[in-house]
Amino acid sequence: MRAVSNGIFKLEKALVIILIPVMLLAMVFDIFFRYFLSSPLIWGQELALYTFVWSSFIGASMSIKTREAVAVTLFVNKVSDRLRNVLITAGLLICAVFSIYILYLSISWITNPTILLQRSVTTQTPMIYMYLCIPVSLFFMTIHFINWFLESLRFTRAGKVME
Repeated sequence: MRAVSNGIFKLEKALVIILIPVMLLAMVFDIFFRYFLSSPLIWGQELALYTFVWSSFIGASMSIKTREAVAVTLFVNKVSDRLRNVLITAGLLICAVFSIYILYLSISWITNPTILLQRSVTTQTPMIYMYLCIPVSLFFMTIHFINWFLESLRFTRAGKVME
C-alpha cells in the first residue's frame, strides 16, 4: 500500500506542477487581453477557475499524504503513548471509512444524468471535467488514509509512538 500511496503522491505532484502554471498563464492572458487589448478572452477565467479547483482538491489530498492536514491534537498529546497510538489509529480508520463513503456519494452524484449533461456557461465545456476533481481527489485521499492507518498499526505493534 505504501508503494501505491507514494506513486499517487508523485502523480499529484506532477498534476499540481502543471495546473498551477496553467492557472497563472490563463489569468495573465485574460488580464492582458481584457485591459491592454480590450478584447477579453472567453476561456481565460474559466480555465483559471478549473485549474484552481483541481489544484485545491489535489493539494488537499497531498496534505493527507504529507501529514500536514489540520488536526487538533490537544487531547491526544496529553495521554499515554499507548492510548495515543490507539486514538490515532482509530481516528485514521474513521477518516478512511468516511472518505470511502464520501467517494461513493461523489461517484453517485457525478453519474447522475443531470450532472452529466451540464455545460459551462461561457465555453460550453462539459462540467463533468470540473466535477471529476472531487472523486479523483477523494480516491487519492482514501489511499493515503489507508496507507497511514496501516502504518499506524505497524507502529502500535512495534511499540513505537505515532507522531
